[in-house]
Amino acid sequence: MRAYYRALHSVFNVRVDSEVIRPDGKTDPLIAREMLAYFNLSDRWCDATREALFESYLGCLEEEMSLARSAGLIRVLPGVSDLLEALSRQEDFAVGLVTGNLERGAHIKLEKAGLRGYFHFGGYGSDSEDRTELTRVGIRRGAHSIAPKAVEGAFVIGDTPLDITHGRAAGAWVIAVASAKYSLIELEACEPDLLVPDLTPAGKIISFMRDRSCCINI
Repeated sequence: MRAYYRALHSVFNVRVDSEVIRPDGKTDPLIAREMLAYFNLSDRWCDATREALFESYLGCLEEEMSLARSAGLIRVLPGVSDLLEALSRQEDFAVGLVTGNLERGAHIKLEKAGLRGYFHFGGYGSDSEDRTELTRVGIRRGAHSIAPKAVEGAFVIGDTPLDITHGRAAGAWVIAVASAKYSLIELEACEPDLLVPDLTPAGKIISFMRDRSCCINI
């Protein structure tokens, strides 16, 4: 969000000194529109300002993430690396990323965290402002990546209530993990298919997915 605030000042000359919206689980385009609405700047949102804001944001994000990595501030949450490594060795799994981040922004974050090599397709905020639709886009791209094999199941792993809501709306099984901002109680209220405190051990998560394989409508 610091990168977004810097970009907002650069393009619209607006200073942000505290959190003005909650970005959790939202797409980058929606975050931008909500910030502009907060500062009564919605009438200035057009293709030109959108392009300028996102270009400034991505440049600032690269700087912020590089500084964070140099300072040792980037932390991969428990079980993430082990699960990705385990899934990468499973021939019948295709691992992708669905995120509200712009595609380039997502790759910046993954690269600085040392995780980019695990994801070979995805759905992004640059595909759609609607998180359900970008999740569907990611699933379709995943299906195309393994064609002509049939897709037996799609799973979304997320740590916000919106991940649960939109993952289910896109036709996926949803695994909610309470290792970030939202607690087990908060995530349980959204009724995920599996709720865990973190992604350890990887075998438990993979077993759940194997037990839930089914035909899905892509």
